[in-house]
Amino acid sequence: MLNLVDAISYNPIIEPGIEVDVIAPEFALPNHDNQLYHRDNLMGQNGLLLCFIGDIWNPANIQRILWLQRHSQSIMRQGYGVALIVRDQPHLLYGFYVSTAKPLDFPLLSDLYGDIHDLFDMAHYPGMVMLDENSVIRHKWLMPEDRIWPRLNDIVDVLEAA
Repeated sequence: MLNLVDAISYNPIIEPGIEVDVIAPEFALPNHDNQLYHRDNLMGQNGLLLCFIGDIWNPANIQRILWLQRHSQSIMRQGYGVALIVRDQPHLLYGFYVSTAKPLDFPLLSDLYGDIHDLFDMAHYPGMVMLDENSVIRHKWLMPEDRIWPRLNDIVDVLEAA
């Protein structure tokens, strides 16, 4: 039983999202063409930036995808793979994929039932998880609904520091 002093000082910090400094779980997901991607196939020389969103046709998520489309090359130049995990059906991802004016240079992966979102504890918010070359989670960004993504400079700073 906690005494009053212990009760006052016992204030656990509950941090949403997957724990940092642990090996990321292995996963396999289909893209818009039902081609299967595994975590290790997505890795760049220095690691992987996994992005998580819900419905692909949600206006805020469209902005997130277009932002990622504009900036993915900057991330890839740092030696990181990029992938977007979407809680939607592959045929809806295909519709988005073929409707973009500029081709996407990262895969859209279908997590229809949210199993991978749950595995990474990213089911309730859009976010990013950065894995190093050994698949260890080194950083995460959890986004409120009114933000697209972190600033590119903030992401690059984290990637360079890893």
